[in-house]
Amino acid sequence: MVLVFLAISLWLTGPRTNAGAFEFARILVPSEARQLLLEHVQLDFGNTESPAAFPSIAPAAAAIPSSKIDLAALDAQFLKSDKERLAVASHLAAKYRISTAESLRYVSHAIEVSKEVNLDPVLLLAIMATESSFNPNAQSRAGAQGLMQVLTRVHTEKFEPYGGVVAAFVPEANIRVGALILKACIAKAGSLEAGLRSYLGAPNASSGPNSYTYKVIAEREELNEVARNRSGRASGQSNA
Repeated sequence: MVLVFLAISLWLTGPRTNAGAFEFARILVPSEARQLLLEHVQLDFGNTESPAAFPSIAPAAAAIPSSKIDLAALDAQFLKSDKERLAVASHLAAKYRISTAESLRYVSHAIEVSKEVNLDPVLLLAIMATESSFNPNAQSRAGAQGLMQVLTRVHTEKFEPYGGVVAAFVPEANIRVGALILKACIAKAGSLEAGLRSYLGAPNASSGPNSYTYKVIAEREELNEVARNRSGRASGQSNA
């Protein structure tokens, strides 16, 4: 163990390498990697307890013309009240077996990021549910990571403002990068459903009952229904 520790220490600090703590963090378990990043963010951006501690993705999102975004991807005006937020968070906590406190944080992050990218926060939650079942440490065989299963090897530069690709395991960063990618996919594909297929990396995928797009849209409608029932809004109201 001592020799291994010394070897790693030399590698991290060696004059002929650019390796550092964040490079090493990539091979650590996600929780350790997350802690390293949070320490970095706290030093550079302030209070890590607030979503504002993480750089906004709004400037990058603003470069994508809103005129190209399918109206079905925009905010359906749910999650505006504390009652709706708590109802949705409680529903997600029970369905995905996470704590209500954790679920509330994800709802809060989704609302914050949705304002930065001008997309529906419930849509972001539906993608997190479908992609990772709200496991921030999720990793796929293809290399997708975090809540929104971002392919970090493809989108490395998007994580640079957050300390590097290890940020894929930090919800505040992962949701922002994922939301930016989603907005770009929707704008390029021309519709919400086509954008979802593009986000999945399968633009020619089917849209049947067992498809990715169906699951995301169904999850979104389920969450909207939970919020609608809590708010007392008419169930016939459109929330596409």
